[in-house]
Amino acid sequence: VRMRRAWPPAAAEHARRILTSVDEANRVVDDLLAFGQDRTLNLYPHALASVVEECVEECRPRAAQRGVELRVLETTAVEATLDKHKIKQALDNLLDNAIDAAPPGTTVELAATAANGAVSVTVRDYGAGIAPTVRERLFTPFCTTKTDGTGLGLALAKELVLAHGGELGWEDAVPGTRFVLSLPRERR
Repeated sequence: VRMRRAWPPAAAEHARRILTSVDEANRVVDDLLAFGQDRTLNLYPHALASVVEECVEECRPRAAQRGVELRVLETTAVEATLDKHKIKQALDNLLDNAIDAAPPGTTVELAATAANGAVSVTVRDYGAGIAPTVRERLFTPFCTTKTDGTGLGLALAKELVLAHGGELGWEDAVPGTRFVLSLPRERR
């Protein structure tokens, strides 16, 4: 019986790099497929607070890995007619960006509110803010400041919100940035 020798360290490192590259390629393909997906909405009434809480729980491990706390400051008990999967996808993209922008040891804050026939979810980080050179094209495909980003997250989030008849905007929060996702409570 022939004994296998342990891989030399160089071969193990090459294998690790290959696997990392494959993971990155898969993420890019997933982002491209999501961006090109059908915008047909599967609309049902959903409790806004539950949708927000599901997103927060899904993103909490990644936030913890970066040393960032996710905190829901305010929720509302109202329902909104929406495609839960697509709105969660938009919120997940906003949360991912906020987690990446937030320095370790800081908080990403969320608030879900309702007023005048609309619901809003605000996501605020305490990072460096949005660079002036990026502001004009922030929601366009392939706009990114991340070395490993595809630049499709905010563009996709905006498309999904617009498909609901809503709006997605941002504002300086000094320090940081605040994104506001607004949707009509009911579709007509």
